[in-house]
Amino acid sequence: MNSTQPQVLVGSTDADYYLLLVHILESEGYRVILGSGVEEIVHLAGENDVKAILLDCRSGEDWTPLACVKLKQQPRTFGIATVGLIGPGAEGRFIDLLKAGIDENFVRPVAPSKPLGFLRDHILCRPGSDAMAINGHILAYAGIELNTNRHSVKRFGIDIHLGPIEFRLLQFLMENRELACSRAQLIEAGWPERRFVDAKTVNVHIGRLRRALSVANGPDVIRTVRSSGYMLDGSNQEQSHHEPNRPDEETGG
Repeated sequence: MNSTQPQVLVGSTDADYYLLLVHILESEGYRVILGSGVEEIVHLAGENDVKAILLDCRSGEDWTPLACVKLKQQPRTFGIATVGLIGPGAEGRFIDLLKAGIDENFVRPVAPSKPLGFLRDHILCRPGSDAMAINGHILAYAGIELNTNRHSVKRFGIDIHLGPIEFRLLQFLMENRELACSRAQLIEAGWPERRFVDAKTVNVHIGRLRRALSVANGPDVIRTVRSSGYMLDGSNQEQSHHEPNRPDEETGG
């Protein structure tokens, strides 16, 4: 089998259902591996180049939410798309999996085209790469992952707590990555109520956003565009990390 094919991890205790998934996934060009318990799934996901994880949630079993929690806690696995396949009689686990951080749930019976469509869309633009990824509610760029549904932000797997203005500014910059965004555009994005905001106020909030994103000594990807505004640029992180005008932005001067 071609080693360049994307690899999917299936977590299941049912051999027949696993074989059915293998047939469906391999026919679409995926390689499939099996994990049959929480620790095994977390281990395999961390040690292999897994692009997505399917968790078979069955009636009478309660391990799938725990597996999801552990996957989302590990830096090496938190960004992997994790999908719950909820079997008959296990519908009550739907909310448990959402609380555990599952990326998508499908209640069986479900047409194979639905989970396959999710996998295709997610794997083609996987969060965590240096390119932009848009998967419904997830934006990812330069190690930053922003989830608009959960109003959450991570960088390099570390949770970042942003205020609502900084969150809106980051979302706008990520949606327009590598493009110069004027302060007027940022005011419209960050302050939707359109009250009076001047350029210095934008500078101050960009400074706060820079500090928040500097977790794990990560390089600064917010670049000042002179006489214009700001842009999100991960292509030249060495230089952007040492921009001389950052102190002015912090003070709003």
